[in-house]
Amino acid sequence: MAAFEGAANPSEAIKSGYYVHAPGKLLVDNISNRIALRPSSSHLLLGGIGSGKTTQLLVACQQINEIEDIHAIYLDVSFYPDVSKITSGVLTTMAGLQLAELLKDSEDENIQKYIREIRELAYGYEENIFINLPFKTVKHKGIITDISELYGINIRLLEIFNNLVKATSEIYGNIVFLIDGLDRLYDSKTFIQLVSTDVKSISSAGTGIVVVGPLTIIYGDYRDTVSEQLDYFCYQPFFDVENDSESYSFFENIIKARTSENFIEESAIQSLIYFSGGVLRDFINLIQTSIEETYLSGEDEVREKQLVKAVESFSSNQLRGVSDAELNILKQIIKQEIFIPRTEEDLRLLVRRLILEYRDPKIRYAVHPAIKPLLT
Repeated sequence: MAAFEGAANPSEAIKSGYYVHAPGKLLVDNISNRIALRPSSSHLLLGGIGSGKTTQLLVACQQINEIEDIHAIYLDVSFYPDVSKITSGVLTTMAGLQLAELLKDSEDENIQKYIREIRELAYGYEENIFINLPFKTVKHKGIITDISELYGINIRLLEIFNNLVKATSEIYGNIVFLIDGLDRLYDSKTFIQLVSTDVKSISSAGTGIVVVGPLTIIYGDYRDTVSEQLDYFCYQPFFDVENDSESYSFFENIIKARTSENFIEESAIQSLIYFSGGVLRDFINLIQTSIEETYLSGEDEVREKQLVKAVESFSSNQLRGVSDAELNILKQIIKQEIFIPRTEEDLRLLVRRLILEYRDPKIRYAVHPAIKPLLT
């Protein structure tokens, strides 16, 4: 159970040696190679939640840091209180704080000044104004700590960030930011605003940037807008374990890397892989629940009957809150095996992983295998 708890956290899985390289030419390889050639290039990474993007970014960060004169910084914005309320200026400020951390031991007075200023902008500060005695204390809100639509990319923030980039580059070489967590933004307009402001300002400072975006971008009216502002477009689909033997073996190897031999019976392994739909996050969740069911039943090996309970629990949770219109869409796909994402309901089903998109060995859409029994 501890092995799969670690696997649920990509950074812990990598540290623990549980990382298994997926088949084929992965995003991690493409991103690393392109940045090696063009350190200041910009990349958009898309894919369904649970498809393995975070793991790919973390491994890419390691690979990039092995390249001479390039330093990659992984930045997860999901620690921000409410990702949906992120406004212009927040990403630039977060990136600036990462640079300030790298430079915190500098003895250069100018650098220490920039560090103080970026922290003041981020967290706010108080200023004493002497107009008439007694003096008046004015509190300035922080870009990160105080959510406000009034913030943006102002001149002061840009100057401080550019100076921090210059100082950091002199020590570490070309800086590359890997920004994770924005795939949780359902509102495409907010993401487009961030690309037009923060992503542009970070890139304009001469740094490379890889940013994870919401899946809805690829299906909406904004794809061309984003493509015009970023150099590369990358997509991480789910693994088609039903039609691709290499993907199936990849999921088998994940189990082998984390469990002792025969801990999960062979028929249960096959069912786990099938019912996961090739979604890494759902695969891990189903295994964890199956182990829990095994422990509670007093047995010491995971069998088919524990998996059945895990699938029932997972599918019930997935279908909770689904509207009648969305249920009809799901039933129609099962019946006709045709799906063209157009409406809000279609996109919501994709984002929630009730409908899965595959691109290898061929492009296809399918209802998540775990929820099919409940629908039929």
